[in-house]
Amino acid sequence: MHKFYIMMAIGAALQLTTQGAPTATPVSDTCSTPHCLQTASNILKDMQVSADPCVDFSQFACGGFNKREKLRSGEKKNGYLVSMDKQNIDVIRSIVTPNDPKGPVIAKGDAASRRNLKKLHSYYGACMDNSRLAKVGRKPLQDEIRKLTQLFPATKTPTAPSNGTRVVLSPKNRQALSTLWGYNMKHGFESPIAWDLWDDETNPGYKMLTAQQSGLGLVDEALYKDEKIIALYEKVVGEMFYIIQGNGKSQSTVPKTWKQVGKDVVAFEKILAGIEIQPKAAETAAPKKRADGAGAETGTGTEAEEGTGDGEGDEEEEEDEDDFTIIWDKISDLDEATPSLDWNVIFKNALPAGVPLPENINMLWKFYFRRLETALETMPLQTVQNYFIWTLMRNLGGNLAEPLQRPLAKLKKALPDYDATASTARWRSCVELVNENLGDLAGHFFVKATFPKESQAIMNEMIGSLRWSFEKSFWEYNWLDPRTRQAALQKLKAIVPKVGFSTSSPNVGQSASVDKYYRPLVINGKDHFGNQIRASTWKTESMFRGMTKPSNRVKLASIPQTVNAFYNPNMNSIEILAGILRAPFFDAAVPEYLNYAGIGVVAAHELGHAFDNRGRSYDETGAIREWWEESSIQEFDARSQCFIEQYGEYTIDGPGGKKHNVNGWGTLGENIADNGGLKIAYDAWAQRKRNNKYNNKVLPGLERYTPEQLFFIQYARAHCGNMTPEESVKMLNDDNHSPKKWRINGVVQNSDHFAKAFQCKAGTPMNPTKKCVLL
Repeated sequence: MHKFYIMMAIGAALQLTTQGAPTATPVSDTCSTPHCLQTASNILKDMQVSADPCVDFSQFACGGFNKREKLRSGEKKNGYLVSMDKQNIDVIRSIVTPNDPKGPVIAKGDAASRRNLKKLHSYYGACMDNSRLAKVGRKPLQDEIRKLTQLFPATKTPTAPSNGTRVVLSPKNRQALSTLWGYNMKHGFESPIAWDLWDDETNPGYKMLTAQQSGLGLVDEALYKDEKIIALYEKVVGEMFYIIQGNGKSQSTVPKTWKQVGKDVVAFEKILAGIEIQPKAAETAAPKKRADGAGAETGTGTEAEEGTGDGEGDEEEEEDEDDFTIIWDKISDLDEATPSLDWNVIFKNALPAGVPLPENINMLWKFYFRRLETALETMPLQTVQNYFIWTLMRNLGGNLAEPLQRPLAKLKKALPDYDATASTARWRSCVELVNENLGDLAGHFFVKATFPKESQAIMNEMIGSLRWSFEKSFWEYNWLDPRTRQAALQKLKAIVPKVGFSTSSPNVGQSASVDKYYRPLVINGKDHFGNQIRASTWKTESMFRGMTKPSNRVKLASIPQTVNAFYNPNMNSIEILAGILRAPFFDAAVPEYLNYAGIGVVAAHELGHAFDNRGRSYDETGAIREWWEESSIQEFDARSQCFIEQYGEYTIDGPGGKKHNVNGWGTLGENIADNGGLKIAYDAWAQRKRNNKYNNKVLPGLERYTPEQLFFIQYARAHCGNMTPEESVKMLNDDNHSPKKWRINGVVQNSDHFAKAFQCKAGTPMNPTKKCVLL
């Protein structure tokens, strides 16, 4: 936007400020740079200045955004996090597209960068080559299916009796099935059990091999009870078998034989989902060890598993274990849980050369192993084989020409989580595959394009000031006993900040390091299907080799272009990725009260997770142990109860205008971090402001508002966004963050700084007499 039009927008908005925030002391020192002009315009457009900030601050700060950014048809939600993700995808697209005018320019003599970019172009080009995909047709997938059937020919003796009586696989079939299973694990193909390396909470700095439930084609077990979805799912499976294994024509009528295959495969999955053969009540008990420990914090929220049950018999002991307990298992325990499989054979076929069989493993959701064994013992071997074939089709079919994957697309559109507004263009899918398989390679160029070194320096300085603010606060908490305070300060000091991108395995900032890291992965510019298998195999081998190595404490868990930030309790580290270090969260060229209100609050929020209701159970090394004195625990719990009750009173509007209450307990950790993060970031910025040597100029057209007021306005803007009633209820059930409105209003209601900045009278909605304070 030209400067003339920006000033017009500012002037028009300023005329509306006759109501709202109190008049600030005039300040002549105004920031008039293009960045400040544009930022001021954006802030004014998001605001509804006619609203009273002391009555509904969310409406005051975001009313303009909510009115302007209406949800499009089929769109479930919008907001700055969503738009930032789209912007980052566009940047990656320009990087991987040859001859894109916005693409990277390689310096003369930089051979490593040239090889890196060529690999990206080859990968993306192969994915985008529709004519070649059409030419090779279904053959690549048929070749993989042929390998599968050769490894597991599904000898028909013995077959499962029609009355459902369990049988034991013959040694020959058990050996064949285990060999196939190991082959799938080696190549990263999906199986009913997924393996991953998680941080070992009993031995910080090392990993443990963990088994989880997998292998379902529907996103939610509850969907296996939906007759309409199941009918479509059975049809899609049959259609895909007919297209790939039959005549190859997607428009033909599917013969009964293939329709029956679809029904049989879905019946197998129903057992895995606990629908066809009901599991014991204890099968819904919580796992022995949570995947995320204190929770993997993200900008958009994490999923939470919940269950109920009244276990009986030998299940009671397992149910009584707390969430943090790790029950170590061995290969013999896997064999005992699934007699139809030989796990020694599986691992010998799955592990890379030189990697020994694992001594200790962790079997999560042990009830699922009973379901799996039930399916293997009661279903005909031909159905078991077809299930594995279908899993290949489901996971690899998207790499075929468009006509061959139409049934998969039809199923995707019918599922509840489908976003009708999401781009279905081929380029979007190919960019997603780039991020999935060559994420740090593309991230290297993303960082060069969007994340200058000065930004990293500013962030590191900011984190230092936030750490100071936390330390100051710990000394002010008179409810903390001296021993717990010292331990908390020790943990705070030990938190490792990781900003922007990984500097090891590879160092994303160095082209030579990225080149060396990705060199073993062969990319063929004319073999898209093969590229996917090679990438999957390469990543899986790297994962298994990590079993025997110490954890890499400096490597980030995500690629740099991700819009994310989180705290890792096992590493006692915070990660703030380059993808989120963009406006409105961060802009090195604007006054720093805006940055402290944006990314500063985010960083303080993540630091706060080290001391929330779950994070406080981890010590400075990442080990789970109780380091709090009982008196401080009781005080912590009392203050936590205040948040539980406060947020439990908040509601959202669901379909039909029905009110739904926020889960005050389920959102407790995020609410503690939200409230503490705002307080800590404000205190850190206010201390710097008192030094009078940092950029805190006012914005043009916003001179009426003090920097203190603009701090809170900017904080609220990060949470501006709209959501359908249906999505609101879904997020209420699935997300451990509070709804956007209450991440604004709920937090400022507890803030004395906010009440003072806006001169809200005691007892007004945004300045209640009772406030909840912990961090």
